[in-house]
Amino acid sequence: MNEAAVQSPAARMARGAYPLTDADIAAYRRDGVVCLRGAFAPAEVEGLREAVAWSMAHPGPWAMNFVGDKTKPPFFGDVFGWTRNPAYRDLCINRYTAEIAGRLMGARSVRFYFDHLLVKEPGSAAPTPWHQDGPYFAMKGDQCCSIWIALDPVTRETGAVEYVRGSHRWGKYFEPAGFTNDGRLKNPSLERAPDVDADRARYDIVSWDMAPGDATVHHVLSLHGAPGNVSNDRRRRGLSLRFIGEDVVHDLRPGIPQTMTGSLKDLAPHLKVGEPVSGDVFPLLWEAR
Repeated sequence: MNEAAVQSPAARMARGAYPLTDADIAAYRRDGVVCLRGAFAPAEVEGLREAVAWSMAHPGPWAMNFVGDKTKPPFFGDVFGWTRNPAYRDLCINRYTAEIAGRLMGARSVRFYFDHLLVKEPGSAAPTPWHQDGPYFAMKGDQCCSIWIALDPVTRETGAVEYVRGSHRWGKYFEPAGFTNDGRLKNPSLERAPDVDADRARYDIVSWDMAPGDATVHHVLSLHGAPGNVSNDRRRRGLSLRFIGEDVVHDLRPGIPQTMTGSLKDLAPHLKVGEPVSGDVFPLLWEAR
């Protein structure tokens, strides 16, 4: 790890708060997603790229390849990388990012929930199915968002994430869709997510080309998906940071993937259904003044 590229939390905070505008906050609350340009500095992006390389060389116990055919380019995923590599913590798990989440969500306090690394290698044509994050998470509440950091130039060809604007306000909770298409995630009590691609004109879909260091922030119930990376030579490395506010409690239900239930069982066995998420593995990072 290049120490010069890794800023300490104190140095990271010295940059000051990201200049969120009233328009950014309104967009998040109206659309369920907003794109923040230049949220992370070039040195931070480079430090995260090195952390990603380390993670892929040293997969954690909950890492997986979402491409079932191992002869094809992988779609790599891993969670809770910050518990094994301090670079994630030093670069992006701090008051700076938590304040972005807190102000957008309108929360009084913000805890870090977990980090989720998603890497689509060139030629990894497997799409990310249309889904909401909430049904996959062992939580219940409205104050949960994901900050998705682009570590490479992102275009539709490399798998830019698409969002259905306003879908977080539908009052819907869709059955989780397995990214590996193996049918392992099921919750018959929930309806299936709509097939957005079958009738795209029906939905208000938004997506952004992104530069390294840009970030999107989306609500836990925003419907989103992504095409595969059909480029020949461009990676799509993205790190998603999940943050929660004070209204979130621990919850369990059918369909939550083993990567979530297993990691929480190992790292946070103290959590009880219906109680607030707490403990050192979910650090309190920000409180509104």
